[in-house]
Amino acid sequence: MKHVIIGAGPAGVIAAETLRKTDLSSNVTIVGDEPEPPYSRMALPYYLIERIDEKGTYLRKDHGHFSEQGVEIVRNRVGAVDPANKSLMLDNNKSLEYDKLLIATGSHPIKPPIEGMDLPGIHSCWT
Repeated sequence: MKHVIIGAGPAGVIAAETLRKTDLSSNVTIVGDEPEPPYSRMALPYYLIERIDEKGTYLRKDHGHFSEQGVEIVRNRVGAVDPANKSLMLDNNKSLEYDKLLIATGSHPIKPPIEGMDLPGIHSCWT
């Protein structure tokens, strides 16, 4: 069985770890489009005010955690999902086949209708 999870945030990581605990023989792959290891957006304010360093935002502190769990991390953006053929097309033009697909990409930050939100130096903090 090939499990593919789109999204390397907390939901995707917990799903992958749960699949691994319940099924040791399946392939488990997380696809995330950010170059960093899976991290917690909720920790970003603490990073910004320097209460923690970058590694403090990582969901799993051990560098080899995912490989030790038998979970592959693919760092790329999914360009298309083809449910009929059970495959994904990645932005690097590689395809990834799956038997089961979980989309755990989360949401997007909203920009509140407050005057000045579009000024230089104003950024959303997605937590």
